[in-house]
Amino acid sequence: MAEMLALKPTPAVSRYEAAMAALGIRLPLSHDPTEPGTIIDADGNMVCVADMNRERPDVEAAAIAELVLLAVNVHAGFVPEVRHVG
Repeated sequence: MAEMLALKPTPAVSRYEAAMAALGIRLPLSHDPTEPGTIIDADGNMVCVADMNRERPDVEAAAIAELVLLAVNVHAGFVPEVRHVG
């Protein structure tokens, strides 16, 4: 996944990040490159697994995980870094 940039926190973002921290989850989230579909926090701790029963191909599980972590990270004020090729 692309590197994440932190935006200036708003009160709602700060509360959201604080709620995650209270659960022991440090943002931003990322995809564990060794386990398709596994989402980890900034400390490398597992947060959740997309398709834990392995009913989908690894590519689909990884795509689901990427969409979930993107939604959480953006809600918390982290946006993907845009890289231009060329």
